[in-house]
Amino acid sequence: MALSTYSELQATVANYLNRDDLTTLIPTFITLTENRLNRELRVRANMVRAITTTTAGQAFYDFPSDMIELRNITYDNNSQSHALRYLSPESVTREYGTVVSGQPRAYTNLGNDLKLVPSPDAAYSISINYYSQLRSLSDNVTTNDVLTQYPSLYLFGACLEGAIYLNDTEQTNRFGSVFQKALDDVQRAEEAARYSGTVMTTSIQGDPGAMVRRGAY
Repeated sequence: MALSTYSELQATVANYLNRDDLTTLIPTFITLTENRLNRELRVRANMVRAITTTTAGQAFYDFPSDMIELRNITYDNNSQSHALRYLSPESVTREYGTVVSGQPRAYTNLGNDLKLVPSPDAAYSISINYYSQLRSLSDNVTTNDVLTQYPSLYLFGACLEGAIYLNDTEQTNRFGSVFQKALDDVQRAEEAARYSGTVMTTSIQGDPGAMVRRGAY
């Protein structure tokens, strides 16, 4: 059976659980699986680059609203890309407390706010490279990159949630084991690709607010 769309996923989950009375609950199993994957999955399929332009004198900027984990931040100046280093809020005060403005050299985060230090003295193009939340499947959003590339994660995750709901210990152990193996296999493949010189690409998902996303990096 094909497993590339939301409806196909729901049908396959019902088949794997061998139940025909869970139609209204399977979407919840899928949502719970997405919550789990947002916590545990870090792959190129949910890696995004958001770009914004700084304003002179403005130090604080919003992180993308769909960000679940930051990877790095860079800025472009004179056609060159520079990586900003992370500093704790305390280190920012120690190292840049007397610097009013200049080219950004580092960043820190205060809650959901990104602080550039020193405060930009001009307009710079800032790239925020991060892992985004999954684009949740629904009747209107019938697929996403993770379902396309790693359908077993969705399938076994939803079956695990179904087995938990059914209070079926044997099936919970079974699907828990195969889901974890599928997740481990994907993570190992991603790690191998990351260090093999493979070019990374991004996937545009969700709405990060005022920031503009671009393609591969």
